[in-house]
Amino acid sequence: MMDMTWNAKSLARQIQARVYELRSEQVGLKTFIHSDQARWDALERAIEELNWVLRKLEAEEE
Repeated sequence: MMDMTWNAKSLARQIQARVYELRSEQVGLKTFIHSDQARWDALERAIEELNWVLRKLEAEEE
């Protein structure tokens, strides 16, 4: 069980780091260009999904 907890915490840290990377990429986009808006939307969806997984992991730790 301890290995599972450690793995979940490690995974949670990796997910959070990826969310930060995606947010940084998103901030760099020019939202007034249509193709950038589509990319922005795709990044937002990916970030939402990763945050959902992160919440699930955190809930399992409790």
